Amino acid sequence: MKAPIPLQILFYAAVVRCLKVVSKRGSADDCTDWSVDYLKYKVLLGEPVRIKCALFYGYIRANYTHSQSVGLSLMWYKSTGHGDFEEPISFDGIRMSKEEDAIWFRPTELHDVGHYSCVLRNSTYCMKVSMALTVAENDTDLCYNSKMRYFEKAELSKSKEITCPDIEDYIQPGKESDIVWYKECKPKQWRQSIVMRRDTLSIREVREDDIGNYTCELQFGSFLVRRTTELSVTAPLTDKPPKILFPSENKLSTVELQIGSQVNLTCRAFFGFAGDVSPLIYWMKGEKFIEDLDVERFRESEIKPIREHLGEQEVSITLTIDSVEEGDLGNYSCYVENGNGRRQANIQLIKRAELMYTVELAGGLGAILLLLICLVTLYKCYRIELMLFYRNHFGSEDIDGDNKDYDAYLSYTKVDPDQWSQETREEERFALEILPDVLEKHYGYKLFIPDRDLIPTGSFTNDHFQDDSRLLRAYIEDVARCVDQSKRLIIVMTPNYVVRRGWSIFELETRLRNMLVTGEIKVILIECAELHGIMNYQEVEALKHTIKTLTVIKWRGPKSNKLSSAFWKQLQYEMPFKHMEPIISHEQVLDVSEQGPFSELQTVSAISMAAATSTAMATAHPDLRSNFHNSTLNYHTQMRQQKHYYRSYEYDIPAGGTLPSLSTLGNQHTYCNIPMTLINGQRPHGHTKSSREQSIEEAQANNAMLPLLPRETSISSVIW
Repeated sequence: MKAPIPLQILFYAAVVRCLKVVSKRGSADDCTDWSVDYLKYKVLLGEPVRIKCALFYGYIRANYTHSQSVGLSLMWYKSTGHGDFEEPISFDGIRMSKEEDAIWFRPTELHDVGHYSCVLRNSTYCMKVSMALTVAENDTDLCYNSKMRYFEKAELSKSKEITCPDIEDYIQPGKESDIVWYKECKPKQWRQSIVMRRDTLSIREVREDDIGNYTCELQFGSFLVRRTTELSVTAPLTDKPPKILFPSENKLSTVELQIGSQVNLTCRAFFGFAGDVSPLIYWMKGEKFIEDLDVERFRESEIKPIREHLGEQEVSITLTIDSVEEGDLGNYSCYVENGNGRRQANIQLIKRAELMYTVELAGGLGAILLLLICLVTLYKCYRIELMLFYRNHFGSEDIDGDNKDYDAYLSYTKVDPDQWSQETREEERFALEILPDVLEKHYGYKLFIPDRDLIPTGSFTNDHFQDDSRLLRAYIEDVARCVDQSKRLIIVMTPNYVVRRGWSIFELETRLRNMLVTGEIKVILIECAELHGIMNYQEVEALKHTIKTLTVIKWRGPKSNKLSSAFWKQLQYEMPFKHMEPIISHEQVLDVSEQGPFSELQTVSAISMAAATSTAMATAHPDLRSNFHNSTLNYHTQMRQQKHYYRSYEYDIPAGGTLPSLSTLGNQHTYCNIPMTLINGQRPHGHTKSSREQSIEEAQANNAMLPLLPRETSISSVIW
């Protein structure tokens, strides 16, 4: 028959009560328990340690001696953990002993780990407290255990003292302790700013390389006691609020977005070292915190450290808005705070303009840019053609040089056709025949060609001709006068011109040289061939640097003959501008066999023939000499007043006058004043002369074709 249930319950309660009494036999039962003391004992394996009863050091006002005098006894118990079964400790007096209010371990072992409780009691009074002991081995290859280190902080550039902690129990009173310091478990030669004093290592000025583990070592009997402190160095304590790096604090940042899209707003800030305070950074919309919006589409991330150095940190926080709506547009603020103040930066969300307008704007800007590129390219490639077109249709004639008689002075080297070499034939033909003819007959420019238009001033008598130097000076003066009356100076740089130093005349006459150096006259230099390998070319380069206003145009052989070529366009562009039509005249400058500006030209110029004829007749008619000079002087005076081109004179060769054959002529060109119309034998028809002109013609007829003196013919004027 089974026992009633109440009886079973009473039986089990009695058994449990008896077991409880047995389990606490010899333990501190019915005592005031102060739990585990805050002071933790941590030692390395093999080190001695003294565990003191904490009741006498913070819980009661009596010490161990006083408590003994009032009949209180101190007992020690050990447990593996707080609240576990406690056993009384039996002391062997060698490795483990009880000394007054403490327990000594000399040395500690791994199984000594646990909680040690001291109980102070008598028949009516009982109080206890527990102390924790941890015993651990050194880390591999180190003199300390990283979990048993002490920690210190120091500010950069300031002083710091590191003490050897918890060694009071190992120092005998009145005896100087011998403490050795190590850094990273190795002896170190300390710098002068680090001083060791007893149990203290003093650093006068902390540096960044002072970061590390400092170990102090103390000899205690036959044992070694070590304490390790980890020193961390921080930047100086800041006295300023954090600084926002993005977005900018000084201006409102704008973010364009489309409705329905996702947007991420990131705020980055720099926090100076402010102790153990964590950075405080957050987003707000208007006056509301993000967590107060109660909208799941808004998410604020955790604070993410980007970099950290000496306690200074750069952190970021991101606000994410999913599927932006119209009501989400507006101003958002990022705030940063520390104990020194708060700062903020603002971002405004606005609706992005429609794509259609963006495409139209981009297309318009692209078209303008393309048009600009085309115009620049067109100008670069056809600059001269465009300028000529503008001048011909909208330009006005140059007023600069209106008081001058000629558009250009043509300087070149005369070489007889029979002296043309195979290599330079094209260049000489261009310089002597093509260039003057095109500029005058096609473009209508008024050129001064020295061997055609140069006329002596007539200011000297026959006696002057007896002195070659005076004649040369007179010639140079006449050239300078004619150049001064020209708007442009064209220098035809042929190989013969370079070899014979055709520019020498511009160096001899001071007036001519000043005109070139000061830019008073614009110079057009036409290079007819490759001149680099020709003698005197270095002087040509020096001449180019001397001329202030210079344009160099290259004639590139037959391909430059066409009037549509770049050569003639550039030459026309550099010449003075004036509205004019190509000259159509009965005056025949070139031979009648010429069919156009670039057809086959006569190989012997009329100028050369005329000069040779004049020289030949000088010997045949010596009696005509004096009359020739007298009439010539009068003729020059009158013609200078009329500023004639000396092409309208009618002249009849006397019946007895015959031209010598070309084979009997020399190769010398003479400084003569024979008008071109006289040489060509042209006489305009149907033109009525005034009495003055008829008298002049008669004077010329009586002295026709009279040669210069033999002394005059000795002066060569191959260069003009």
